[in-house]
Amino acid sequence: MTDKTWTVMNDIQAAFNNINTLDFLLDKLQQAVNEDDTTQIIDVAAALNAFLPIYEEEFNRKFKVAWKHVVGDPYDNK
Repeated sequence: MTDKTWTVMNDIQAAFNNINTLDFLLDKLQQAVNEDDTTQIIDVAAALNAFLPIYEEEFNRKFKVAWKHVVGDPYDNK
């Protein structure tokens, strides 16, 4: 495996690791629901809605770079 392959695959893993943050926030949301803490429900839901698009964009960007490096560009007519 080349250094570039390792790098792009590691970048995907790092981007995917942000799921841990979402998992933490979902646990906090469930706790707030269980405790009927409306303020906390609103705050955590807002955090999830703010973070998810950022994490998705980061993962998609890293995935595209890795795909192009490992699999190739389907539009590259070499």
